Amino acid sequence: MPKAIDYTIKLYRAHREGSFVVTKFEFGETQPSKQITAAGMDDLVSQVETFAIEHGEGCSASVRCHAPRKPPGFKKATESLYFNLTEKPLGTASAA
Repeated sequence: MPKAIDYTIKLYRAHREGSFVVTKFEFGETQPSKQITAAGMDDLVSQVETFAIEHGEGCSASVRCHAPRKPPGFKKATESLYFNLTEKPLGTASAA
């Protein structure tokens, strides 16, 4: 049984433009976040997915591991966590 590790999840606004996923960062904006404890990568991804789907908007999930060493497979499991993406016309990401 894998050891339980503490993580922090943050959700950043995101949408799809053609074949690209665009994530929007704004200084001073607060992102939804949640502290979780997960045992294994499947459990971690499942909890992140549940949190993102409850959030409801298009988002990119960022996961921070609080252990001194990241567990095996952490990077691969968390490098592309995108949920609820909506399609927007090309070129709208840079428009302010």
